[in-house]
Amino acid sequence: MPKINCAIYTRKSTEHGLDMEFNSLQNQEEACKAYILSQAFNQWEYYKTYSDGGISGGTMERPGLLQMLADIRARKIQMVVVYKVDRLSRSIIDFHKMMQEFDKYGCNFVSITQSFDTSNSMGKLTLNMLLSFAQFEREVSAERVRDKIAASKAKGLWMGGTPPLGYDVKDKALVPNPQEADLIRLIYHKYLEIGNIVTLAHWLNAQGYHSKRWISARSASPHGGKPFQKSTIQRILTNPVYIGQVAHMSRNKTYKGQHPSILPVELWEQVQACLRRRIKSPQAFSGYQHHHTLLSGKLQDEQGRSFRITSSKKQGRQLLYYYNGTGGHYLPVCQLDDFALKMLKKACWGENFSQPNTSLPDKQLSTWISKAVCQTRGQQHLITLYLQESQLPADIADFLLRPESSGDNTLYPRRINGSVCLQACFMVDNVSGTKLQNGTARNILTVQQINESLVRGLARAWQCKKLAEQGLPIQERAKKLGLNKRTFARYMNLCYLAPAIVADILEYKNPKHFTLRQLMDLAEKESSFDKQLARWQNTDLVFLPENEK
Repeated sequence: MPKINCAIYTRKSTEHGLDMEFNSLQNQEEACKAYILSQAFNQWEYYKTYSDGGISGGTMERPGLLQMLADIRARKIQMVVVYKVDRLSRSIIDFHKMMQEFDKYGCNFVSITQSFDTSNSMGKLTLNMLLSFAQFEREVSAERVRDKIAASKAKGLWMGGTPPLGYDVKDKALVPNPQEADLIRLIYHKYLEIGNIVTLAHWLNAQGYHSKRWISARSASPHGGKPFQKSTIQRILTNPVYIGQVAHMSRNKTYKGQHPSILPVELWEQVQACLRRRIKSPQAFSGYQHHHTLLSGKLQDEQGRSFRITSSKKQGRQLLYYYNGTGGHYLPVCQLDDFALKMLKKACWGENFSQPNTSLPDKQLSTWISKAVCQTRGQQHLITLYLQESQLPADIADFLLRPESSGDNTLYPRRINGSVCLQACFMVDNVSGTKLQNGTARNILTVQQINESLVRGLARAWQCKKLAEQGLPIQERAKKLGLNKRTFARYMNLCYLAPAIVADILEYKNPKHFTLRQLMDLAEKESSFDKQLARWQNTDLVFLPENEK
């Protein structure tokens, strides 16, 4: 009979009593060792003990358990011995997952105080019943703890956790720290002055301030003392503990606390009003005014929702975008502002807008724009610039309202409620070949630029086909052009477009304003020329905002 290596698993939910000379973990281990010794006639041998002290049975993230499962997968263990089933797990789902792992690697399971045999249906029923009661006990205990915390917070008691900056913990209660209380008041006053959380964090770090330093009573290890971040300042500015209140987050309630306040209520309410104003209308808030953009505070979608300015960093450069959270597109500030200015100049002076004697400073042109509306349908966008007619010079206003198109990509100007409206279509492209100064690949493309990108794409496709005719492996062909195999294959597909589509592209006809990526998808998905032409020629009507049709 082969030898059976037996692993013992012990667990205790709390750390209480673990420092005793003989604790619960040792008691479980001794009982399990005695049981293994009694089964020596079945070739059982003790292998190793895995222990988790102070960890709940409702989670699988236990160091001892994870190490035991790793040894089971390595087939070092053939039997797991526990004192009771709930020592291994108090969750039915987790227990079944472990049982599947045990079966997969030929490992059995024994509970020495609960006799059952899982090889028959009655034993499996007994095991599931025991686990159900174990999970019920855990959930009832959790409910009791939650109710105790809620009742304690209703009485204004601090229930532990990370001590807030401005207070120390003495006898399980919050006591003001005079130096830190001065720092809290400084943070609140400085926020009202600066108006931006990120700028405030940078200022505090430059002055040498840091987050609260404290020592954990359980592990006696130091925490905190780190530079301020946006999230840290956000918690400080929204924490009602500083006006003598205790917050119960899960119930979304605040109660009068038993600790003294360190902030006047008037200062707290001023800061909360500023925070609400920043969330409701970020462009109108002073914290965003350091981004001087053309359409800042003026850009809306077709439903009147304002775009906010967001940013990202790439290779140390800050990239700004307009985003309102609903359209799903980030509109690059640099490209969209440039597109709007060129559209305005082209509408006023036609193709000669670049001549010095006819052009005006961009700042003066931007004052004419009272509002901008961006409507999105798929990848196509229509931007409408509303120019205040009273601010426009008479000759320019008269020229704008002539019944002529102001460009290949611009619709007719119209007068609506005292405003002159200019409209133009554009696309947001992620794979543009245009080199951008700010380093990002996302670009605002006009119809002409889209058509040029398609022509360049066809040229690259025929270049790929020429290499393919030389009989080189696809890896070498792609490497010669600086492409990967997938992109090389997508370019090759363009060589098999319908001839009518290729002719349209070379004549700069693009009825649906296809981008290069969309053209690649068309060539890849539609093999028949008829289907390709159907998708290519199925033009969309020009769309306008509902209130302007």
